[in-house]
Amino acid sequence: MQLVKGVYFRWADFWYWRGVKRNALTGADITVMEREVESFGFKPLISVVTPVYNIEREWLERAIESLLAQVYGNWELCIVDDASPKPHIKEVLRKYAGFDKRVKVKFLEGNLGMSGASNEALSLASGEYAAFMDHDDELSRDSLFEVVKLLNREKGAGVIFSDEDKLTLTGKRIRPVYKPGWDPGLFLTYNYLCHLVVCRRELLMKVGGFRKGFEGAQDYDLLLRVMEVTDRVFHIPKVLYHWRMVPGSAAFVVDAKKEAFEKSKQALRDAMERRGIAAEVIDGKRMGTFKVVRA
Repeated sequence: MQLVKGVYFRWADFWYWRGVKRNALTGADITVMEREVESFGFKPLISVVTPVYNIEREWLERAIESLLAQVYGNWELCIVDDASPKPHIKEVLRKYAGFDKRVKVKFLEGNLGMSGASNEALSLASGEYAAFMDHDDELSRDSLFEVVKLLNREKGAGVIFSDEDKLTLTGKRIRPVYKPGWDPGLFLTYNYLCHLVVCRRELLMKVGGFRKGFEGAQDYDLLLRVMEVTDRVFHIPKVLYHWRMVPGSAAFVVDAKKEAFEKSKQALRDAMERRGIAAEVIDGKRMGTFKVVRA
C-alpha cells in the first residue's frame, strides 16, 4: 500500500484503474446505446436531486457535466444551493441553468442543512423517478440509460440501485463496490445501497421525503421508510456512480462522520418501532455497521 497525494493507493486499485481505462466506453458503444434508447417503449423523466453547499468550483462543474454527458437525455437536474457563503456557487449554477433548460436551480436564503435542502430540491422535481447525486460526485455516461433500460423490463419498479467506485482528486477510479441484490436483512446492518439510488417519486412523497435531524444518515432513514411501502427493489450489477474522495468526506475515510453512524442507529430504532418490532440496535463488528437484536 502506497500513499499518493493523501490517498492510500493499493495494487488492487491499480489493476482496477487499468481495467477501467481498457474498458472505457467508445463512440461506437455510445451509438449503440443511443439507438437502443430510440427503441424504448418507456422513456420516463428522471429528476436528479442535488443539494449544494460550499463545494469547490471544479467538483461542482464536473458533477453537472457528468449529467450533461448522459446517453439518456430525458432528465432534469433539481439543484438547490443551501445558502453557500462561497460566491462561485451562484455563478456556476446560473451559468448551467442558462445553458440548459433541464437545469432547475433554487437559491435558499438561509441554510436548511442536508435534509432541508434535499427536500427543497425534491420539491422542484416533476419526473416519475428521482435519482440522488451529491454535489461533488459523478455519474457514468450510461447511468441513466441503464436505469431506464431496467425500467423497460421491470415496470413499476420502486427502487433501483447500482454498484459504485471512488474517484481520487486526480480523476482515477479506484475501490469498486460490487453489491449483492436486494436483501432486506442485510439492509438492517448498514446502508449498502448507497449510490446510485433511484426511487419512484410518488413513494418519496408518500413517506414524507427526508427527515430533519438525520443529517449524515438522511438517505438511510429515507430508504428505510421507502422499503416499508415497496418491495420492488432492483439491483443493476454495474458501476454507474463515482464517489469523489474529497478530504473530510465519508468517501475519503470511513470514520470522518462518526455522528452519522449514531443517526443511522436512530433511524433503525425508529424503523423497528414503526414496524412493531421490539428490538435493540447495537454496533456491529465493523465500524459503520449495526445489529438489530430482537427481544
